[in-house]
Amino acid sequence: MKLKSIPRRLGYILGAQWTRDLSWTIFTILLARRSPDIMGQIVLALTYGYLVKTVADVGLNDFLLSTFARREGRPRALLGEVSWLKMVVLLAALGVTWLITGWQHYTPELRLIVFCIAAGLGLDALSDSFFALCQARGRQDVEMRIRVPSALIGIGYGIACVLLHAPPILIALYKPLESLLCIALALSALGRNPLAGVGTSGMLDLARQMKSGLIFTCMAACAMFYNKINVIFLKQYGGDADVGGYGVAWETVEGLSVLVSSALLGKVIFPLLAKSWQQDREAFRRLAGQTARTLWAASLPVIFLICVESDRFLPLIYGPNYASAVTAQRLLTPCLATAFLHNLAAYAMIGMRRHKLLLGFYLSGLVLNIVCCFTMIPAMPLEGAALSLTITKVWVAILTVSFFQWAAKPMTLGQWALMLGAAAASVALWWGVGLALPRELAELAGLVPLLALFWFWRPPPPFEKDEAAPLTVA
Repeated sequence: MKLKSIPRRLGYILGAQWTRDLSWTIFTILLARRSPDIMGQIVLALTYGYLVKTVADVGLNDFLLSTFARREGRPRALLGEVSWLKMVVLLAALGVTWLITGWQHYTPELRLIVFCIAAGLGLDALSDSFFALCQARGRQDVEMRIRVPSALIGIGYGIACVLLHAPPILIALYKPLESLLCIALALSALGRNPLAGVGTSGMLDLARQMKSGLIFTCMAACAMFYNKINVIFLKQYGGDADVGGYGVAWETVEGLSVLVSSALLGKVIFPLLAKSWQQDREAFRRLAGQTARTLWAASLPVIFLICVESDRFLPLIYGPNYASAVTAQRLLTPCLATAFLHNLAAYAMIGMRRHKLLLGFYLSGLVLNIVCCFTMIPAMPLEGAALSLTITKVWVAILTVSFFQWAAKPMTLGQWALMLGAAAASVALWWGVGLALPRELAELAGLVPLLALFWFWRPPPPFEKDEAAPLTVA
């Protein structure tokens, strides 16, 4: 089997991801410095928005990616049918969101903020179907050319509103603007309206395929709910300012997690895993093993730096109002490793068609998360919100990575021992040197074994280069 050029594909994705991340970072820093309460309102609205997007996706994105990657079915017709379904579900989800925010006794302004951002994120579910086709066809360059201008204009509008001290409701319009631009550019790239020509027979055919899609729906819903419902509990027991503090604490961790789990694993590695499991099991094992080792080696130095330096850079970047968020950020750092390795294991399980087992893992995580939210957040709102998420993610990661190791054996016992030894040496050096020398030297000493591991497990030279396949939807 010929492997596509992962570095080239990843470069396109990172170009779009980094452009948006840089714009988003500027936006959140300015917003956080303006007001912790407004920051908390936007973070709360984003929480509802991600839940709406998950429901509107109907769990079909991974199904679409697998289908397009295997070149099964009718891509253009399937794209239209899925888009119609997502539009109907999106409208229903927005209606439920409006009712829930009223039930929670949010102010009218906060309800409108939540609705605007939720609608914008829900519209992203429509464009994601087109991007799944791009990723499966190796046309990440098309995706980049759509995402970059949309993000720059949408988030740029939000930055301008913050600088002009506009009210929060005007700031919240940044997301619908970005999403509508994304849809318009996607339609232009596709060359025709995929919604046209979709008939009853096509929708019935999609319904027959929804048996496997229903499992994807439940998995996505479980994962999103255990990732986000702690913020809703935090709003109830802590208020807007605590939600803002959690938002800045989670911002760094989430940014790095999304960069790897979405950009590399979801959009580059997963299509290759889906193909190789069917065609070449040895290639699957090699790709999974190299990816697992590289992700472990890359995550450990980042986790170390966040743990030892968050008390400095978090107040420096976001302002003195967020000193209380330092502990929360440190509690969230294990989520980096779990995001890297769990997502690799989860995508591998999807490629192996072990959807039902993965759904069981996610359901157990959701139950555990709800228990943690009810028991931890009322007593210590900010720290409890961080702990409830970390405990859940670690639990789910233990389940998925253990199965992945058993089924594919991506890492040997010697490699696991080497990684754990490097981590232990890092902590020992940091603690030992810190007893006699300044903290900066202790931190540098602690980084040495982790950087050495990363160099030893660095990615190999690029795979065979070939030209990107044309984006066809015939």
